[in-house]
Formats: sequence, structure tokens, C-alpha cells
Amino acid sequence: MRFSLKNNFLFSVVIPTLNNRNKYLKEAINSIEKQSLVPSEVIIVNNGKGDLNIDKSFLNIQQFKIVFKGGVAQARNFGASLANGKYIAFLDDDDLWGQNYLKKMKESIESNDPDCLIGRLDQYKNNKIMPYKNAHQMITKNIILVRNPGITGSSVIIKKDVFLKIGGYNVQLITGEDKSLILELIYKNFKINTVPESQAIIRKSEIKRLSNSENMYDGVFKFYNIYKDKMHFRHKITNLYKIYKHLWMFKKSIFSGLIYLFFYLCILPERLIKKINKKN
Repeated sequence: MRFSLKNNFLFSVVIPTLNNRNKYLKEAINSIEKQSLVPSEVIIVNNGKGDLNIDKSFLNIQQFKIVFKGGVAQARNFGASLANGKYIAFLDDDDLWGQNYLKKMKESIESNDPDCLIGRLDQYKNNKIMPYKNAHQMITKNIILVRNPGITGSSVIIKKDVFLKIGGYNVQLITGEDKSLILELIYKNFKINTVPESQAIIRKSEIKRLSNSENMYDGVFKFYNIYKDKMHFRHKITNLYKIYKHLWMFKKSIFSGLIYLFFYLCILPERLIKKINKKN
């Protein structure tokens, strides 16, 4: 066994899941088993109807069940509240970690003692692992208020006491809860490290994620209402563009389409300037 017995329960892993995703959950657990530094415990929180079928493992795995479809934020918060580790590492049931994910995070902790760490985000698509997003040097309010530079549950590790202080993930958000967590840390001046050597891997196209237009509209709309008082004019215009884009894609109404077009024209000059600067 490669348990991190000497690290005083440094890492607890929390996995939210639904019981109809057993295939992917097994692969997620397998990526934990292959870690060069194995966590002290794995807490699986099922918010599905049935029971989970988990193969025997040398990992210290605990299973819990919460209300049906309570949501990923609720499941993560529940699991985190039960964790014994100093740091909580979140892993979604359909995602994976590179072999040295936890080891590289531990090295960053030993060097800098951060409150939160964010790894690199690659994607698994068409049976290949490819670069996707890297949040390194991009964890700022100005960026996160308008887009996600590569923050997801599976690439975030946070001190348990800090997680509890900020109230965990916002359960009101269907999408955008990952960005919201990091924004709360920034506003409260907690220390965040990016660790691009730590590889988290999300799946693309293989399974249905929370990316349909209705959920995206609801998530962006609620995110905007929560943070609009902290946004500058440009932040607001960009978020309103996203809101009406998803509303138009969901409802297909002429009214929402016209408003979407208006906000698109508002942000178009800035987008064109960015494209020109990239080419140069």
C-alpha cells in the first residue's frame, strides 16, 4: 500500500456521483489508486436513487448517500464536512487525475503553504488526452468574473478549515459554482496557488454534462445576480451577452435573439482587438 500515513491525513478526496455512472466512477477511482501519493481517504457521496457497485480497493473508501439529485455543490459540501484531511481534493465521478496529481500538489503545499491549489486541466476526447485549459497566472477577479480560465471541481484542492469558513460551494448555482468558490477566496484574501504540473482530466463529448442551454442560462443568470455589484461595466456586458445567448438557444424567441445580438455587437470590438493582438 502507498497510503500517505506520514502526512497526518493530508488529503481527503471527495467524489460526488450518481449511481447510473458506475463505469466512469470506477475509472475515477482507478486514477486515485494509481497516484504516486495515495490519499488517506476517499469519500464518495451518491445523490442518485440506487446503490453504488464499487469494486474492492486498497483505498480507504467510505460511501454516503444524500437526497436524490441534491446537486454537485451539495454533495461536495456534505463530503467535505466529513473529511479528516487537512486538505480536501475534489474529483468528479467522470473525471480523472494524472499519476502525479496529488504528489505535485503536496510539493506546492510544502513550498508555499497555500489555502487553495488549482491544477492544470486537460481533456479526454476521442480516446486521447489533449491540452484544454491552464489557470496559471489567470486567477484574478477580472478574468473569473467573465470567464472560466480552467477551474473545475476536479482541479481544486483546498484546506478544510478555509472551505468551511467561506461556506463551501454555493448550492444556488447549477453551473459556475467552481468559479464562485475561487472568487470567494480572492475576495477574502486567501492564498491561492496554481500548480500546472498537476494534471486533472475532464471528459469531453463522451457523456452528457450540465451544459444544455437551460442549465447554462440558469447558472450564468444566478452567477450574475450574485456578483453584479462587484462587476465593472465590461464584466456586466459580457455576462449579459452570455445570459441572452443561452436564453435564445433555450427559448428561440425573437426578443431574446435581438437582445443577444445587441450585447454581441457590444463586445465584438473587444474580441476583434484580442484576435488581432494574438496574431501579432
